[in-house]
Amino acid sequence: PNRPLDDSRPIRAIADGSEHPACRFARLRQHARRQYLAAKPKRCERCGYDRHVEVCHRRALTSFPLDTPVRVVNHLSNLIGLCPNCHWELDHG
Repeated sequence: PNRPLDDSRPIRAIADGSEHPACRFARLRQHARRQYLAAKPKRCERCGYDRHVEVCHRRALTSFPLDTPVRVVNHLSNLIGLCPNCHWELDHG
């Protein structure tokens, strides 16, 4: 659904029933992308690449208790824009 997300709600209320975290939190990630791109330049914060930027959570969504409000999880201080290479390094390095 494309209706606005109430960021005062807990992430439990936004998550769908999927067992896979990427699917379970898809709406939350979409909200994060919108927030980040509305507030920050579309450029990798590590290397400056600006052709493709992925918005990532610094602290993994799965590490938050399910009663955490969306506004905490998707706060700009927990979001970072990275190119695919820097994103991979963040996740695997």
